[in-house]
Amino acid sequence: MKTIKHSSEDEMILEFLKGEYNSKRFNNDLINAINKLNLDSKIILEGNLLSNEENKSRKEIMGLFRGYPDKELFNNFPKNIDWEFVQFDAEDLDKIYYINYDYWNELSNNTSKPVEASKNIRNEIEIYEVSNKPFLEGLNYIDSFPPVILLTCNDYKYLIIEGHSRMTVYGLHPDRFNSTYGFIGHCSKEEMSLYDSRMVG
Repeated sequence: MKTIKHSSEDEMILEFLKGEYNSKRFNNDLINAINKLNLDSKIILEGNLLSNEENKSRKEIMGLFRGYPDKELFNNFPKNIDWEFVQFDAEDLDKIYYINYDYWNELSNNTSKPVEASKNIRNEIEIYEVSNKPFLEGLNYIDSFPPVILLTCNDYKYLIIEGHSRMTVYGLHPDRFNSTYGFIGHCSKEEMSLYDSRMVG
């Protein structure tokens, strides 16, 4: 893994929203949140990180859409995070984990690893009757995948914050993960233990 540049909370939020905007699962909810705040999708698709007004509005969208910074997905989320933009190596894939969620736990045989989930997908095992077809079709779009967003407190376990489906596709095609990009947040072990204690040990 190679650090390309230092990043920020504002950039993480923008990239998170870009990733969710392209998601069939989350797109409608995100657009509804944008509309409720009387904003335009351009604030995501053509976002300007130099605009304090835009950054504030995107944070409001994240709050309404996913509970940021302290509810729903972000319940007990660390408050003190240093963000960076990185380029991954192939071996980094095995250090990346799903969030603690029933579907991802079952799909990965309780390992939380995308590479393990790929075994069930290739064996045509579906969890909760959810189709694996989007993962299998993901190779068609893999070159246009936006960066994933991860969180760590120790640099050997990285928790997916945004990009679970994309990481699953990379699990099916590990060779395609090499030289891809992502955002990584570094926090303390104390804060991580409150958010997801599995990532501390």
